[in-house]
Amino acid sequence: MITVAVIAMVAFFVHRQINPTPAIAHLKTYSFLGVAAFLTVAALKFVHFYVPSKLGYAFLALVLVKFGAVVLIFPELIDKDPGLGKAELLGFLVPYFLFLFAEAAIVIKWLNKN
Repeated sequence: MITVAVIAMVAFFVHRQINPTPAIAHLKTYSFLGVAAFLTVAALKFVHFYVPSKLGYAFLALVLVKFGAVVLIFPELIDKDPGLGKAELLGFLVPYFLFLFAEAAIVIKWLNKN
């Protein structure tokens, strides 16, 4: 998990250098994704401890819950008349998938131990 935090911090500062005035604040994006990733990994650790055979299903369910939270917290991503350009959308999607791949790597590592 420390590796994910370091990667997130580096990505945050690189992202701020590339796009200093984003439509969605970097701090809001990275803090939400960081907290969501931490909660997801903690819940998955709990599931892995009690029911390791259902870890994949838990991961899928938590990814869907996180996606729903994104829609609720960042409604500007799905507006009918989006004021966001492709750069702003990518500015959110790249960190989203960065955290998602980190979570998936942790789950794959746990599944391979079984």
